[in-house]
Amino acid sequence: MITIDSQIWIYYWDSNALEHPNTMNWMKGKNKNGILFKEKIILSSIIPIEIGHNLYRLAYLRKDLDNYRVQNLLLAILSTENYQIVDIDGVLLVNTIQKMNKLTSLGIGGRDALILETMDRFNVSTIATHDKNILKLNKYKRIDPVFESPLILEKYEEFNEQIFKEKMKEFTL
Repeated sequence: MITIDSQIWIYYWDSNALEHPNTMNWMKGKNKNGILFKEKIILSSIIPIEIGHNLYRLAYLRKDLDNYRVQNLLLAILSTENYQIVDIDGVLLVNTIQKMNKLTSLGIGGRDALILETMDRFNVSTIATHDKNILKLNKYKRIDPVFESPLILEKYEEFNEQIFKEKMKEFTL
């Protein structure tokens, strides 16, 4: 099982994003051998909301993306067989508040705390993200698929800021 953070989905669907080709390759793969076809995907209900917020804004600004297409992309997340959307209930909310108390000093906000708490509830140990603050959390296996060779940090492996900066420099050249 894996969680895919909102920004990765946005890169996946935004064909103008610099991060799109590598993210698309990692998610879809060639001949449907990407992560979308290999893993059960657990998503906090906040993730489709975050994706929609960003994609609807892009649709407003650009001609290559319209509201109808964004809506269909979001509905696909809700109806794809190997995706599970987790609703926010009272227990998850209380646990998220407690997680925010512990992680705010590390740059983890409310939405990210909810995503992480959802992962913890379902024993999901892997997250795909480009968020440096989440990449620093060594409690999880972290994958950053925006690079041609994804940055993969195993559980308990420390995040190396220098390696990340070098990968970012190579990526933007």
